Amino acid sequence: MIKIFLALSLILNYSFLRASDNPLKQSIATLESSVGEMTVEMIQLEDGKWKLRSNLDGGRVVKREEIEYFYLDDNFIRPIEYIFFQRILFKKYNSSATFNWDENEVNYVEKKEKGSVPLEEAVLGPSSAQLQLRLDFRKIDLSNIPKSIKYKVFWKGSIKERIFDIQENQEMIKTPIGDYLTYKVSRRYESGDSKSQVFWLAPDLDFSVIKIFNDDGRREIEITMKSLKEMD
Repeated sequence: MIKIFLALSLILNYSFLRASDNPLKQSIATLESSVGEMTVEMIQLEDGKWKLRSNLDGGRVVKREEIEYFYLDDNFIRPIEYIFFQRILFKKYNSSATFNWDENEVNYVEKKEKGSVPLEEAVLGPSSAQLQLRLDFRKIDLSNIPKSIKYKVFWKGSIKERIFDIQENQEMIKTPIGDYLTYKVSRRYESGDSKSQVFWLAPDLDFSVIKIFNDDGRREIEITMKSLKEMD
């Protein structure tokens, strides 16, 4: 269930980007899905850090908040802090992580467990991994699309590799914000794993993700962009 709700924020991570010298734009957006409506905002703080916050209010059934702070350095994301809270019915889950680049370690808390792992170069946070994919996809030569892209991501007390496979042919996708030709990107799982996660990126929207399909092996969910508003 946690992975389903993490997927809800992926679509917004991509949509805050614009083709400019500063590829991030302060924005607020809403998404719709069968588990409720989510609000996601991206703001830049006075010290230059970026804050990505997503909030899902599913009434008595579910509440969820995810926050990640990071710096953007030459179009590469350097995560600083990650905070996650979720309640499904009466079951709560908390986690957090601090990325200490001076000491080259990640200090984390998963529920009541505390620990640390060595921080490798180019490691991304749970939210910023998808944002980095969006940044990199903008630079792809569409006449020579790679078959896959991979990243190192911190997740639940360890650093793991995530691979995203890219489908060359485009697909038309209908959403509340319009109909767009898209590129299909699928997260690769180990052989025999029934999980599935697919994104559709629209070149006409500067490769914003306009739809996500997620199946964690127990439940399927579709997520679509409903609105996006830029802030001054």
